[in-house]
Amino acid sequence: MPTLFIRLLSPASRDEEELQLSSTWLILEDDGSARAEGEADLRGLHELIDPSADWLHKPNKIVVIVPGEHVLGVSCEVPGRNISQIRRALPFVVEEYVATDIEKMHLVSGSIRRGQPIRCNLIDKELLEGWLECFAVLDLNPGQFISESDLLPSSPDRVSVLFDGDSVLFRTEDQSATVDRANLMLALGSVEAKGLLLINGSMNDLERSQLDQEISIETVGDKNASTLMYLATRWLEDRDAINLLQGAYAVNQPAGPEASRWRAVGVLLAVWLVVGFTGMTVQGFWASTQADSLEAESRTLFRDIVGSEQRVTNAQRQLQNLLGERSSTDGPGFSEYMSALSVVLDPKASVLSVNFTQARGELDAELVIGDYEELDQIKTSFAERGMEFEVVTAEQQDTGVGARIRLKGM
Repeated sequence: MPTLFIRLLSPASRDEEELQLSSTWLILEDDGSARAEGEADLRGLHELIDPSADWLHKPNKIVVIVPGEHVLGVSCEVPGRNISQIRRALPFVVEEYVATDIEKMHLVSGSIRRGQPIRCNLIDKELLEGWLECFAVLDLNPGQFISESDLLPSSPDRVSVLFDGDSVLFRTEDQSATVDRANLMLALGSVEAKGLLLINGSMNDLERSQLDQEISIETVGDKNASTLMYLATRWLEDRDAINLLQGAYAVNQPAGPEASRWRAVGVLLAVWLVVGFTGMTVQGFWASTQADSLEAESRTLFRDIVGSEQRVTNAQRQLQNLLGERSSTDGPGFSEYMSALSVVLDPKASVLSVNFTQARGELDAELVIGDYEELDQIKTSFAERGMEFEVVTAEQQDTGVGARIRLKGM
């Protein structure tokens, strides 16, 4: 799938309420070959855009290269215990490098690592917003805004020099600038370097004579090739450049086919969870209704057998007691004890531990309750439910009364 590269040559401006912009453009195939290239203003770019081309609607297939002279690149160290602190402190550190109000500048950074210098780029917000307005008119949504300086090779003790007509773009490890060709030697004299990398051009004899003889010179590229071709190729080879579209200007990348498939799986899973939860809720409601119905029937049967004056708390257990059929294992089970605890105890009470002995049909629990009066009320409530309540220990604590109790069926 091809990629559209647009190199901006001027800020956006208005002429009789019409936006104006100067640029060069290049369409590169995935293999690096050029499909087409040229120079155009905003109207020419509009005519170039094919609305039916799907790839032009993908932000990652549109790369905008910004003139380096409009981007301030700095490298600084920012103190902080974590990345979040470093990110918050970054504008205050960078402000020292800016002559204008930092609030008017858009600040972006490369990767942030503790104890390492952070590469930052700053650009005037109004300038960036003017360019973005032009692309909105073109109905294009670029995914990358890159400073052309970031696309030049960078290494210690070497200066990269890109020849671009009557101007030259040069970059060292920590600074960059665009100068007129006539001022190239003056600019190189301001930096210390052991080597020069000349790109798409060469120095004349006069310029070479002004260089230190110990400086090595390497020449790459084709002087007949366009500057945009070199910059685009560099972007394809090494995408370490800082994207200016961060923060408030970040672009939402459309989801790829893999994300779409996983989204469909997520939707299907959510539907199954809803269906499953609904089924369990209905089943639980039906079981609860059946249990209530059977409990009511057992109470009615018990009254028919023993008489209506007998109080019914647990029909099955009381009937077993009357018949003399109860054994040591016929007492309440763990779930019955816990159900009784949840009903009898005040919501503010705390259950610290629970130990159930099935062989004896007993449940020991450690509680923290409000006071001793509440302990007596709990004992009465359990007795009403046909359970024997024994206080093993009880003592006053800062948070209430700590008690260890024992429950067993009567």
